[in-house]
Amino acid sequence: MPIAIFDMDGVLYRGANVMPYAREALERLRRAGWEIFFATNNSTATRDDYVRQLEQLGLGGDREHIVTSAYATAHYLERRDSRAKDVFVVGADGLRAEIRGVGIPVRDAHDLPGIAPPPEAAADGVDPGAMRRYLVSLKLPPPPDTVVVGLDLHLTYAKLAEAQRSILAGAHFVCSNRDRAYPVEGRLLPGAGTIVAAIEVATGARAICIGKPEPFLFEEAIRRAGRPKGEPVVVVGDSTDYDMVAAHRVGATGVLITTGLTEGRAVEHATGDAVPDRVVHSLAELFGLPEFAGT
Repeated sequence: MPIAIFDMDGVLYRGANVMPYAREALERLRRAGWEIFFATNNSTATRDDYVRQLEQLGLGGDREHIVTSAYATAHYLERRDSRAKDVFVVGADGLRAEIRGVGIPVRDAHDLPGIAPPPEAAADGVDPGAMRRYLVSLKLPPPPDTVVVGLDLHLTYAKLAEAQRSILAGAHFVCSNRDRAYPVEGRLLPGAGTIVAAIEVATGARAICIGKPEPFLFEEAIRRAGRPKGEPVVVVGDSTDYDMVAAHRVGATGVLITTGLTEGRAVEHATGDAVPDRVVHSLAELFGLPEFAGT
């Protein structure tokens, strides 16, 4: 059975908006006997959350065919020789839930040192020194042994400060992904990579990255499919730097769709594994490609 792996954000939907021909393309592939997986660098939701989202959008899918960077990060920590015992997450509850799901303790978000600054410290532009004095006065817990960073839509200076303190004290530094941005309705928003970069600058340390362009997400999908030797694998994604590189690292055909992150000039400037095998401008164009001939 041939395998198709789809990125989600920017490929099948943008925010709450389903991309044109997404439902039809998936249904056509399923009828033709393709096994479809969904792989995303977004670490804010659990796989169960994605099952519900895909169902609401009318795209189908089940838990066993969804691989997220949060899930991949949890299993990296689980399999590591020096198993994590105390994890601090800069990210969303979906990432915390996936790590807890493999039996690893994770600090609650409300246990963050500095979570409740007094009004004079919280007020922007009133007294810049108040936040510094507040953070310096805190009674700090022992640092965790691991810091995991993902997309955090509620990022605060206190979170950055705790991540910095922990890593400088020797905590293992992991990130779910390095995405610079992600597509939503009508615009792009900053991705997890912007937060990772800030912590790397603050510490001088380099995070171990789990999500694309690393191959783990696609390797997991292929493993679950039990791919026979020679069975084709096609990845459909919207990023040269992430999706296409990861596709080529697992020997898959990389199909770039220009509905999400990638603009034309990115394709022109791509080199090495980032160069797509095919480029389409809509999901309807997939079926003009030789990989989907007769589908």
